[in-house]
Amino acid sequence: MPLQKRRIIIIGAGIFGTAMAYHLASPQTDVVLVESGPNPACGVTGRAFGWINTVHGVPGSDSHALWQKAVQDYPALIHDLPEISEFSRHGSLLWHASAPETEHLFTTRLNAGETVELVDRTTISRLEPHLRHAPETAVFSTEDIAIDPIRLAGTLLNAARTRGATVRFGETVSSIETVNGHVTGVRTSSGRIETDCVLLAAGPGTDMLAKQLGIDIGMALSPALLLRYACDTPFIRHILDGPRVEVRQSLDKTVFIAESWHPQHPDETPSIIGKRFLSVLTEEFDLPSPLSLISADIGHRPTFEDKLPRLGFVPEVQGLYLATGHPGLILAPYLARLAARDILYGEVPAIPKRANGTDPLTNKI
Repeated sequence: MPLQKRRIIIIGAGIFGTAMAYHLASPQTDVVLVESGPNPACGVTGRAFGWINTVHGVPGSDSHALWQKAVQDYPALIHDLPEISEFSRHGSLLWHASAPETEHLFTTRLNAGETVELVDRTTISRLEPHLRHAPETAVFSTEDIAIDPIRLAGTLLNAARTRGATVRFGETVSSIETVNGHVTGVRTSSGRIETDCVLLAAGPGTDMLAKQLGIDIGMALSPALLLRYACDTPFIRHILDGPRVEVRQSLDKTVFIAESWHPQHPDETPSIIGKRFLSVLTEEFDLPSPLSLISADIGHRPTFEDKLPRLGFVPEVQGLYLATGHPGLILAPYLARLAARDILYGEVPAIPKRANGTDPLTNKI
């Protein structure tokens, strides 16, 4: 007599949820992914800049070491799902206001074991011929990846469906049901779904659902602004991160700018800032064709004080698993593969201390 399939509900179709569905779906599992929106990546994932890198980490920290492993794991994902190459490109140039600052960044990244090169103004102009004011020097990384977050989530979800996962869009989860401290089901806007395991991967919504069960995971939201511009001509070849702008252009010629959301005046809106950056782009680049603002969206990134994601079973509720954190686009594909081994076979991930959200001494959130 065959063993009963493991019933798993994943809440959220962002990058964590779709990556988990991809790695968990199999003939041995009954995976159901529930998403309140009409498509994958409707939330914070769809507002991500799309830069797979380690440059914003702190070398020597647990979080930076985890980022490095996740970035190194991306080529394996692209090998398994080669269609990802259709919406990704490699390479980044990063510089600070002065050459000594940039050289210090280069030394720091090189000592951290990253593959980087310090390039001069002539090389920068060759790599980015439309850049008006090429800096004296920049850090060039050929391994950094620019990727479309929405298409990546969709690709992972399509692969999960091929493996047997069920996806239910337009359903809002109202509660997670338990009996004697064990997950038994999920209540949605369409009714109840029985399950053995619930995986919380709903970004900011994860915190709300956990609190309904009396669990405070310590999440804080960090807002960031993503600007999208329409352009008829390609003019940026790599991810560029300088003192004035962090920008990339996708293969469909859309221009993206990432910016922290800290408005200086109460009347500032995302659209106002988006229009302001049009002048910055005009000053920084020889634009071959006009740009127009498509959208200006704020994404509320789920963060934690220790800079680590939350990945693991919650001690207070059997069968409840957390998978959330920032930067999700970098971490999720790698962590989802580890989490699938944890959920299905009990192989606890070898990730930094407290990355599962529990204190190693008290085993509490």
